[in-house]
Amino acid sequence: MTSSAGVLARLLPPLRPEWRRIVGSYLIATTSLCALAALGVLTALGVGGAVVHGTWPPPVWWFTLGGLVLLRTFLTWREMDVSHALAYRVLARLRMALFDAYSRSVPGRRREHSGRAASVAMTDIEKLEFFYAHTVAQIGAALTLFVGALVCAFLVMPAAGLVMLGGAVSVALTAWAGAGPARRIGVREQREREEQSERLVDALGALREILAFGLQSRIVREAIDGTRRSARITRRREATAHLVDGTRELLLTAVVIGVIAASVLGGTVGGAVDAARAALLPAVIALAVAGVAAVADAAHTVSELHPLIASADRVGAALHRPPVVAPVDRPLPLPSGPLGVRFERVAFSYDDRTEVLRGWSIDVDPGEHIGLAGASGAGKSTVIALAARLWDPSAGTVALVDAAGVAYPLGRIRDDDLRRTVAAVEQDARLFHGTVRDNLVRGVGARSDEQLRGVLTRVGADGWITLDDELGEHGVRLSGGQRARLALARALCREPRVLIVDEITASLDAESERIISDVLEGFEGTVIAASHRRETLGRFGRVVGVKPEGAVPMTSAVTADRLRSP
Repeated sequence: MTSSAGVLARLLPPLRPEWRRIVGSYLIATTSLCALAALGVLTALGVGGAVVHGTWPPPVWWFTLGGLVLLRTFLTWREMDVSHALAYRVLARLRMALFDAYSRSVPGRRREHSGRAASVAMTDIEKLEFFYAHTVAQIGAALTLFVGALVCAFLVMPAAGLVMLGGAVSVALTAWAGAGPARRIGVREQREREEQSERLVDALGALREILAFGLQSRIVREAIDGTRRSARITRRREATAHLVDGTRELLLTAVVIGVIAASVLGGTVGGAVDAARAALLPAVIALAVAGVAAVADAAHTVSELHPLIASADRVGAALHRPPVVAPVDRPLPLPSGPLGVRFERVAFSYDDRTEVLRGWSIDVDPGEHIGLAGASGAGKSTVIALAARLWDPSAGTVALVDAAGVAYPLGRIRDDDLRRTVAAVEQDARLFHGTVRDNLVRGVGARSDEQLRGVLTRVGADGWITLDDELGEHGVRLSGGQRARLALARALCREPRVLIVDEITASLDAESERIISDVLEGFEGTVIAASHRRETLGRFGRVVGVKPEGAVPMTSAVTADRLRSP
């Protein structure tokens, strides 16, 4: 339980702004639960007095009972209102914290499946929202009610208090007894659901291939089989929960019998039960039932937390994932004018495995245009990502360099300054859902339509698209060459001093490649472009071959092609 509590407590920091609301929810839940218990005790007290003494309860009893009914009604409505509003706030807080963590660690060095990440962001957090908004308050209210009922029972009838305490301990032990099986079943259930999510994400991402190879029936069959396995595990978990719940009901019945026996054995006078004690007995039973039932409800809730704990563990791991770039310490202001890029003995590896780069060094002068060549997997895209500070190197330094040769390490530059200075266009750059205008102004200051049209003209896109055209999700209505031109236009709208391009002309037709190469050649700033295309590399004054152990200077793109040849 300590470990489980630690996992759940790990998510509290992002919820710190909601702590007052969580405490308020607990106070409402406690007051509501105590009002319900008071209703039961007061009703039992009135009925017991009427049966034993043959008199109706006094008027104050009726007024108090009516007041408790109204209070309970109001608090029930208020509790639902507060808990649902708080649940949405918890959901928003956890998702904002999760997306913030992903923004610091994606693109990451770890090879993670997007289906698993989506499951954490959607399913796991949705499971947790009501726990922190409602369940925590309910458990706290139940334990508070039990303590209060136990104190009252000891004051009124000590023997009944002892029975109540023993019953509560026995009920609480059922949560411990069922914890192991529930945890193991919950882990299996969650693992099966994650694997199902991964399969579905893979299937949706490869829909054309599935149709082309006639794999529909196989995908459907695998989905059905996975659903059946998950359902079997769920039924097993529910059967275990029902067994534990049945045990708690038996223990609760035993508490009622024990309270009656304690009252009879401790309250006989000359072989008869004392009348006052007899009148009080129904109220004591109601009090004991309310207290032990509260513990039973809390134990049932705790026994159901194991799948939730698995979700909390995954969300906590996602929130505490290490950033791919370290926070900027003692930031340096960037000078005006052109800037180059310097790689000094840079090393990098994915997942702490084999190094992609080792001792890699190169100087790109301010305003220079260079091409990066090399075999697939040699590290061209890694160099691009390091130059844009999407990652930090494992060793060595990547820095911007001014005309005087003064270096400004990327780790000392504020992110806002860096993004205004360096723009990167990746091979699979994504366009956002919305209009062309929405995409071009992403992350930049105000730009007039005239300026935006000028950029479209610059990349040769003004003839086939307008600023108000809708692109669809990821620019699905566009061809590869059209998406590449708009991605380049979006980068140019930032007016960077360093432009970094990764295989942007790969798989493009000759006309699209020529237009993009013209734009890169005419860019008034530093350009670093990775490519395996001879025509693209031939437009650069210097071509550098990328190999894990260092940079290889080349005189032409033809030489680069020879380096790649077997």
